[in-house]
Amino acid sequence: QVVYLLLGLLADQKLLLTASDPAVLVPAAQALRALMLPLAHSATYIPYLPPTLLAPSDMATLISESTAPYLIGVHASTLQPLVAEGLSPEVIVADLDKGELRPATLGRHAEAFPASVLKMEAALPPVGSLVRQLQACASADRFDETTVQAACMQFVADLVDPEAGFLAESGHSGDVVALQKWRQLLSFEEDVRLRCERDRDVAPHAHLLRPKLRESLSHSLASVCAEHTPGLAPSSRSRPVGPFLALCYAAKPFREWWASDGASLRPEVRTCLRYREHQLNLADHVGDHKRALDAVETSLFAEVFELELELLDDEPDELQAAAAAAQAA
Repeated sequence: QVVYLLLGLLADQKLLLTASDPAVLVPAAQALRALMLPLAHSATYIPYLPPTLLAPSDMATLISESTAPYLIGVHASTLQPLVAEGLSPEVIVADLDKGELRPATLGRHAEAFPASVLKMEAALPPVGSLVRQLQACASADRFDETTVQAACMQFVADLVDPEAGFLAESGHSGDVVALQKWRQLLSFEEDVRLRCERDRDVAPHAHLLRPKLRESLSHSLASVCAEHTPGLAPSSRSRPVGPFLALCYAAKPFREWWASDGASLRPEVRTCLRYREHQLNLADHVGDHKRALDAVETSLFAEVFELELELLDDEPDELQAAAAAAQAA
């Protein structure tokens, strides 16, 4: 179910989280967004929408009739009125109290986006590997945060890399054709860019052309992946990844990341994205990075505590006693 919600964010779907405790909604929404790294969730984001903020009819209009994707959290008591008002089947609903998920069953992406959790693995071959990894490290008795983070990061890294990721690994003939077209477009873009940089009159303005060319490449990538070639599958079991990748490549998170060329990414994130090139085990890398951050945090807390003790030495005895009692509590 977590994988299905992650796919919904990557493909610009409408996600509604419900819980009886508002304190659960905010960290749940933040955790989902964090799993998209290095992509950023840029759609409407309301981790908790209080039921008293809007009239029931206005709430129903916002949730069911919005034409833009969103991630919104609401109190569990809000869900029943929304259903009574006619909750749109385009909305993915996650009940955090019951651990239940209502997938999207209609919408403009209905053919490419899986209509149920059970169909998710069959429709999207790469998803099966991620589901199995998460099942091994996340259960009612065990939760390995580092492994979950590394598995999701590897999934997103393979999604955003057409040259070495899911598109390149697919054996479906339609995906092979899409990859060939993509490489032709890359070659054409490079040729246009080099010609402009070598032209004496155009060269001073070439920097204005680069972002436009990159933006065009983003749209072209979504288009070539969406052009499914029927009748070429070598096996009836082979399913193309192109149609779903097209949803992700056309969605705002990928387009914004692609346009920026990853310029705002931290060095460690860049390294993770190129894990194949560096022959990097992401679980080990993320674990080492997390342990280093924990060590820095512990060191900072120790220094702050020592500083507080030094300040207490200069304070009256009454204040020292009060501070010691507060610390003990």
